[in-house]
Amino acid sequence: MKLFVRTGFVSLLLALFMVPAIAAYAATSPNLGMATAFGILAGTYANAVSGTTINGDLGYTTGPAVAPTVSGTTHSPPSSKYSTAGTDQGSASANLNSQACTFTFPPGAVDLATDTSHGTLGVYAPGVYCTAASSDASIGTAGITLTGAGAFIFKVNGALTTVDNSAVRLAGGASACDVFWAPTAATTLGAVSTFVGTDIDASGITIGRAVTWSGRALAFGGTVSTDADTITVPTCAATSSPTPTPAPAPAVPPTGAASGGLPWVSLACLISGTVVISTVWVRRRRA
Repeated sequence: MKLFVRTGFVSLLLALFMVPAIAAYAATSPNLGMATAFGILAGTYANAVSGTTINGDLGYTTGPAVAPTVSGTTHSPPSSKYSTAGTDQGSASANLNSQACTFTFPPGAVDLATDTSHGTLGVYAPGVYCTAASSDASIGTAGITLTGAGAFIFKVNGALTTVDNSAVRLAGGASACDVFWAPTAATTLGAVSTFVGTDIDASGITIGRAVTWSGRALAFGGTVSTDADTITVPTCAATSSPTPTPAPAPAVPPTGAASGGLPWVSLACLISGTVVISTVWVRRRRA
């Protein structure tokens, strides 16, 4: 007697080669925790002239010579909200630093407004943009436009500077809630400039005169300086993880004999998230 195996039908989906990888954002907005409410969070807050408005909370250990207008609450030690916000700032900074770069600029200082190595002049899609080692970043007079829904993260291995009258603009569904700056050296914003996003910079943040900023200056442990500026904490919708929809269970072939008296053998496995089903008929023949 010999065994004869005939494959009558095989249905196979090769997920690795035929199914595209599930799309995922390369950049994700970190959880700011208690720091979310702060327009300015600093160790030392310096403000020598009147005219600064903070639409949000203010936190510092050493306060300014001239108090700004604050729509929220001012927190100082021993406020638990102040200390917790500082801890949460550190966690958010670690999250940003852990995210892989989706694009790294060529070595050397880069002007984000004139760079074309990343793509269209002055236009940035969601992603994680990194300068090379020991390379500063600046935003020139032409400014930049962030376009598209998603997170924008700029990891600067040096100082971050914007020139006078420059602007960071939003388009195509981009939100100030999802823009983050993470320099390793101090931040300096030029006078009469428009800035967007959360800047986490323990090295210190200097805000030039009459700057309009939609975002947060987070420098817990460092110094933040203002000069008749307006800083507004953006209103952000609460984020929640979507509930996945379970995939339907694959149909199970009937047991017993199929047409022609052939028994069924059904195999199922999971490859890269795709259910693969193979059905084989097996027939025994006598010599």
